[in-house]
Amino acid sequence: MQKKALTVRAKYTLGGVIFGLSFPVFSQLMDCWLNGMDFSLKSILIIHQNNVIHYVVDTAPLVLGMAGFLLGVTHQKKNDINQRLSGINESLDTLTYKITHDLRGPALNIKNLSEILKTSSIPESKKREVIDKVHESVDTWLQTFEDFMSLLKHEKSGDLEKKECSLEEAIENLKQVLAHDIEESGVKINTDFTEISSVYASEVYLNSILKNLITNAIKYAHPDRQPEINIKAVPKGSQVQLVFSDNGSGIDLATYGDKLFTLFERFSSNSRIPGSGIGLYLVKEQIEKNNGTIEVQSIPNEGTIFTIHLPITA
Repeated sequence: MQKKALTVRAKYTLGGVIFGLSFPVFSQLMDCWLNGMDFSLKSILIIHQNNVIHYVVDTAPLVLGMAGFLLGVTHQKKNDINQRLSGINESLDTLTYKITHDLRGPALNIKNLSEILKTSSIPESKKREVIDKVHESVDTWLQTFEDFMSLLKHEKSGDLEKKECSLEEAIENLKQVLAHDIEESGVKINTDFTEISSVYASEVYLNSILKNLITNAIKYAHPDRQPEINIKAVPKGSQVQLVFSDNGSGIDLATYGDKLFTLFERFSSNSRIPGSGIGLYLVKEQIEKNNGTIEVQSIPNEGTIFTIHLPITA
């Protein structure tokens, strides 16, 4: 995108300079012709001495080159805005479909299960099973709703304020927010911020990134071992390298690698695990909006490592 923007600006600037050159060339040719002189360097010097207006006309390539550059910048910004609006419209169309599809399913389940509960003849043990399924459908509905709200907030947000953010403080706050999930899953969260303890980022986005990674690690924990998350930060030049690893179920990157950060993509066939395929998409988008990058390594049944790079300072 940046290379394309430079090319557009260069074309407009060059066009302005070339067009601007026609003015001094034409004016000097006319002056030489009117004075019966050959068009030569000597004649050009003479007509400049006799008519100072030529010095003004000589600035045309510079002036029109600058005008072309500014026009190129304006044109590129307009294209960028149009592309962003087109992307948002496409996302909203997809979002409308997904809301209709993903929220309708759990709602119908709740309705059908409620009809079963109305039947007085079903045994008490069956009622308990139905109630559990109702709770499961409600959880799915709420999770889906929360995911969509996160996506809408992200799409609406512009350039957020960036500042120096404490990683330790962000994790401690999230431990309180996710206290129920952490206690229920028994996950152990280890942090090491001894080498560097802060990043330069949007606090809102940083919290969202870490929250999505932690909740994903909890959701996709391996069933045969206690879930464990390790978060370590180290300085790498002008950036912070944040390594987020877990011992969960892992991801088959050979199958899903190119779709990992795609909107509405899920990587588990287990329908009991709630989610809408929005979390990792948001993680990548929010990291990139903070001038960062993310890479992933994963082995199925062993765990996943996300390596994030974010700026240390502005």
